[in-house]
Amino acid sequence: MKTLKKLFWTVLLLLPVLVKAEVKEIPFTLDDRDRIIRTEQKVESLQTDMNARFDQLFNFLWAIIGIFTTMMISVFGFAFWDRKLSLVPLKKQDRKILTVLVDYSKTQPKLSEILKNAGLL
Repeated sequence: MKTLKKLFWTVLLLLPVLVKAEVKEIPFTLDDRDRIIRTEQKVESLQTDMNARFDQLFNFLWAIIGIFTTMMISVFGFAFWDRKLSLVPLKKQDRKILTVLVDYSKTQPKLSEILKNAGLL
């Protein structure tokens, strides 16, 4: 209990000193004001430079995306066109083979039955 009383009286005696230390005013001069204004101007110029740089980066990004998209469309278009073009001769050959089989099935009843079951006659 005695230590608590000592602590209380110590804080009570030091309280005015602590309050005075917090109330200390800092003088603000015109030079300080001018320095703050110059700092704000530098920060604003940096912001405009950064905005311009980000705009350049975004334009570059859009260009890269456009190039990549064009390349992908070209590759898929070429693959589709090439596949379609390469299947045309096979379809003609299939038709020829089917006509030969149909003609041959006229003399062979077993082949005729097979083609009917497959849905080719």
